[in-house]
Amino acid sequence: MRANAENARTEAAENRIATTPVPTHPEFAGIPIFRGRPLHRGEFGSDDVKVTQARLNELGFGPLVVDGDFGEATENAVLHFQARNSAPNGKPLTIDGQVAASTWTALFGPGAVFSTQAFDPKATLRELVIDIAASQIGVVEQPRGSNRGPEVDVYIRTTGLNPAQDSYPWCVCFLYWVFEPAAKVKGTVNPLPKTAGVIALWNLGLHTEAQVVRKSEANARSVIPGMIFLLDLGGGKGHAGLVIEVDGDHIITIEGNTNPGGSSNGFGVFRRDSRLITTSVLLGYLDFCEI
Repeated sequence: MRANAENARTEAAENRIATTPVPTHPEFAGIPIFRGRPLHRGEFGSDDVKVTQARLNELGFGPLVVDGDFGEATENAVLHFQARNSAPNGKPLTIDGQVAASTWTALFGPGAVFSTQAFDPKATLRELVIDIAASQIGVVEQPRGSNRGPEVDVYIRTTGLNPAQDSYPWCVCFLYWVFEPAAKVKGTVNPLPKTAGVIALWNLGLHTEAQVVRKSEANARSVIPGMIFLLDLGGGKGHAGLVIEVDGDHIITIEGNTNPGGSSNGFGVFRRDSRLITTSVLLGYLDFCEI
């Protein structure tokens, strides 16, 4: 009798854990957090499994019954997803039918495993913005070309815009968001002016304490990692990104709303290594890291 009672209490506790609602990140509202424990066949009544099943259905790997039970059908759908997709860093997923961090990230995006707790508060703001920007490489619009997506929507909302109301280019929104958690780690306020516009950021930045490097002053000595480059593409349009390294007469950057070829209105967050330090469309560089 005592053993049966103990088993019942253990089973009840396991059920409570399994049905705890999946938390979402404050930095990425609406994106389910990976809780650090792989999901696998044999789990029942799990909210983590439910959101996985719903996401697999959404991506065309169903149809699955969204019941929280990780059975054969769910395992086969996961295997199918893993065989046809890769991790955000481009490496193949392990095809094992389990939903560990890499598969969870591939399903829900890098924001699903992002946490400011992973960053060292002793690091400088300059180091933090580079590390946080790098953590977002691989974020892409969903669907591509929509200026929308779980992470992209959060970038846009951070600047006060509603991504559901219009289609907003988001390269500056991405930069503003990158500085937001970096400032949070340092216990300070975001030093960037709150804007989504490239030209607006340049004009506003000129009236802050940010260091300004104008086009005529830009060279391998005056441009340093952590600076933001800004381009004027005409007609009120522009593009901006974060410098992470200077290599001779080129800068290595991380940019939002671009593509591997460098479009000013692309579909994701990418590292680029082919931009010249100065071009005819360059407005200049702003350094908010020392404010």
